[in-house]
Amino acid sequence: MKNIKKLFLVTLFAFYFEATFSQTTDSLSVFPNPFSNSAMIRFDIDQSDTITLRVFNITGQTVKTFFQSAILPSGSYNVNLLGDSLVEGIYLIRLDIGTAKNITRRAIKSNLSSSIADIKTVDKVLIYPNPTNDRITIPFAGNKTIILTDLNGKTLKSFMTDKQEISLLDMAAGQYILTILTSKSEILTIQKILKSE
Repeated sequence: MKNIKKLFLVTLFAFYFEATFSQTTDSLSVFPNPFSNSAMIRFDIDQSDTITLRVFNITGQTVKTFFQSAILPSGSYNVNLLGDSLVEGIYLIRLDIGTAKNITRRAIKSNLSSSIADIKTVDKVLIYPNPTNDRITIPFAGNKTIILTDLNGKTLKSFMTDKQEISLLDMAAGQYILTILTSKSEILTIQKILKSE
């Protein structure tokens, strides 16, 4: 009888573990980001629902619609965003799930490179020092948007500032992609930076 109880408890735990850790959660990601020719939009939905997936420019106009009130079963989906017809700048990718939930991600279209690994310095603005251990100087006066991503395109930090010196003390040591945009969303530079200890 004890062995049957143990077997029952082990089986029950296995079902609980599988149900708990194999569930899909609603998510949205874009890779690479920044992108040039194309970017992969990936989204996961945890249950069947009505889905709308759109891409907006910075002024709020819809530039691409992938799904419009489509009923999709739970699972993972990949959509290829072609950048050929898009101008350089910031785009918002919005996933509407049913009527109550939406997820938005920002993507940057740049004609500088087709992958993050190939990003080279743009001569418009040269940040320094690079490598750095705590601060970088951006020799550009006025408002600008600073976007720091990891080498996989995940945004780690994004903010607007009019300062020319930016602290990186809260960032771990490693390589990052720094994108600087003007107040009109024009790309000033996309550069790899190295943060040392």
